[in-house]
Amino acid sequence: MSEQTVHLWQEIKKNLEEELPEASFETWVNNLEYVDLEDGRIELVAPSGFIKRGLEERYLDLIESTAQKLTGKEKEVSVRVAESPKDGDKAAGGNENRGGTDLKSPPVSSGSNSTGERSNPASPGVNSTTPDPQGKTGNSPGELALNREYTFGNFVQSKSNQLASAASRAVAESPADSYNPLFLYSKVGLGKTHLLHSIGNHIKNQYPAGQVIYTTSERFAIEMIQAIRQNSTDEFRKKYRSVKAFLLDDVQFLENKEGTQEELFHTFNELYGNEKQIVLTSDRSPQEFSDLQDRLVSRFRWGLVADIQPPNFETRVAILRKKATQKGLKVAEEVLELIATRISTNVRALEGALIKAVAHANLAGGKLEIEEVKNFLPDDTKEAKELTVDSIKEVVASNYDLSTGDLEGKSRKKEIARARHIAIYLSRELTDNSFPALGKKFGNRDHSTVMHSHQKIDSMIENTPLLYEEIKELKEEIRSNFDT
Repeated sequence: MSEQTVHLWQEIKKNLEEELPEASFETWVNNLEYVDLEDGRIELVAPSGFIKRGLEERYLDLIESTAQKLTGKEKEVSVRVAESPKDGDKAAGGNENRGGTDLKSPPVSSGSNSTGERSNPASPGVNSTTPDPQGKTGNSPGELALNREYTFGNFVQSKSNQLASAASRAVAESPADSYNPLFLYSKVGLGKTHLLHSIGNHIKNQYPAGQVIYTTSERFAIEMIQAIRQNSTDEFRKKYRSVKAFLLDDVQFLENKEGTQEELFHTFNELYGNEKQIVLTSDRSPQEFSDLQDRLVSRFRWGLVADIQPPNFETRVAILRKKATQKGLKVAEEVLELIATRISTNVRALEGALIKAVAHANLAGGKLEIEEVKNFLPDDTKEAKELTVDSIKEVVASNYDLSTGDLEGKSRKKEIARARHIAIYLSRELTDNSFPALGKKFGNRDHSTVMHSHQKIDSMIENTPLLYEEIKELKEEIRSNFDT
């Protein structure tokens, strides 16, 4: 590859990094390989079929328009999946391939990045030094960075989030003095994680010497398991109990994890007793948990519990205007209003639709007809459908370019077996079906076979950040389209 070609790809990535949210850039773009072809064509190599499909659906138009902007020429962009090594491959798993796309457990690595924050480009999916918003790095296993884009200044306050926003600001100004703990809850994509990161960023700025730690409940559980295996529980506890503020995202994933609940209970008690700030987020209120210890739920309610509701039409338009201004985009008011009409329940989806609209406009020479926007925009105003095992199979099959018959069948091809394991895992996690019931719905398999599939993915998530991210993305897609 020529030096000029390398420079072009670096410039494309630089533009995309400025354009996209940090987690989105890291998940979908940063680990791509670039191949320059003849006739103005560009080929990108993705580490897995999941990344390939997600990239094509979300950002292919944006990459093409960015390349055209930089070169002044139209560039056709295609994506293919990296070839897996053939030697040693087995039917349902083989040697680990690039990006953690195989089901064989890789060695435990220090500093795994499980939520799409900045990772080491030299090692896809592994983050040995995670930068934080202050430009520092941390080598602690699983330490995640706060997103610098998430601040109170770019959070649009409205009646739907007024209490949560005001309480978050109060906590950030005076940690442990106002509301402790602060428990924020809402459906996916309504801004609770934005507020959580805003609190962390503000405390870091106000109290440079005070340590702020942000993590997800799944990451907390994974680190605890690794600490037990490595006989390093003292270091694990010191990490989480010697901070000024402890920010824990997605508490709902602690359900049915008795050991992790026990550890969090004692961590909570020590932080609270030492007057350290605790902030938690979830997709439901504390009283709605059915598989969480009562004493833990009780502590979640000691401070303030605040919910975030879907924004009304005016607020959605205001959010889109603010996003457009932040990114230096010029978008017609009627386009903003159409997006706000079509997407009514997910703020994160609003931003994605805005980026897609701008990409289409760039390809059309700066002009975008309202009818064209209607064609590519989803419509989430329709009532959510009931979640079933069949619907989960359809989502998984679609994401991996398979059929539901493949998932139910007996093929032991690696890519089919892997997707089947994932579908079974999600079906167990998101529905009330037992293992015997799932066995019947996946080609009359024995319950022990289905249980093995679930356990395989559950253990793989601990050590494979890219698989963790795939599962997370699939869960979000399912939750945004079905009533869970």
